[in-house]
Amino acid sequence: MSVYIRAQNDKAILTIEYDSDAMCPRFESEHLGSMVFWHGRYNLGDKHRYKDGNDFFITLLKEMGRTEKTLCRVDSRKNLFEVLEKHYVILPVYLYDHGSLTISTTPFQCPWDSGQIGWIYVSNKKIREEYNVKRVSKNLRFQVLSHLQLEVEIYDHYLRGDVYSFILKDLDGEIIDSGDGFYGSNPHTNGIAECISSEYEDLIKEIA
Repeated sequence: MSVYIRAQNDKAILTIEYDSDAMCPRFESEHLGSMVFWHGRYNLGDKHRYKDGNDFFITLLKEMGRTEKTLCRVDSRKNLFEVLEKHYVILPVYLYDHGSLTISTTPFQCPWDSGQIGWIYVSNKKIREEYNVKRVSKNLRFQVLSHLQLEVEIYDHYLRGDVYSFILKDLDGEIIDSGDGFYGSNPHTNGIAECISSEYEDLIKEIA
């Protein structure tokens, strides 16, 4: 691992390093959303059985009790979303490939090295089960959309190598605390600040 940043006071030394051995966040635990991607060169997102976007949409429509003819009758993506949003929360995902990979739920400005790679989605049925509710309200839907965006952001940190570990040592070199698998460089949002005792909060302030 290589050092990203280091801070020291009269008690300890805090070192933040790049976590080059970070596990893919899509493999580590269950997720609310499913990432369905297609790419000719990269194996990205979650494993799925869909051949392409049409196959994906047809399957979702069938799960809603619709036929393939529904897809043919829908004359725009906006209208398709209006149909799907009765049973799913779904967001497009875009890829920018220029030396390194990065993804987002909004399009990139470069038309040559970027484009839509797929979708992240979750069914209303799963939302009701996960949140233990009988109906998906507008407020809950907005909350779920934010959660799906966060899942994409975390996966983006992984793809860009923006994952970190920390080690806190006293001035004699003895380890006080350590951890790894923190996505994003901000210690206040990636979880590092929460792991370190308030006794050393000045070190966090120094690197933040």
